Amino acid sequence: MHQTTDSIPVLTDIIEDDAPGVVSAVDRTAAFLGEIEAHLATTIHDHADELVHNACREMEALLLEQVSDRLRAQLPNLISGIIEQHFREPGSDA
Repeated sequence: MHQTTDSIPVLTDIIEDDAPGVVSAVDRTAAFLGEIEAHLATTIHDHADELVHNACREMEALLLEQVSDRLRAQLPNLISGIIEQHFREPGSDA
């Protein structure tokens, strides 16, 4: 069971950083990561934009409902006050 060092496979090829295969792999990886980044940014921005618009619509509807409720509650007193003021003014025909 004793192996000599000659039978152990050893890498002898030197790969340089500027080798064409390495550069193209790095370029493809960089391009792929750039595409993913752009897609993520666009998708997240679109989703956030949709959430903000939905929130604004909900707040607008709630505010409109609150103003309408207040007006409904105050309108009888407002009308009563205007009528009373009209008939109490000097020079009125009443």
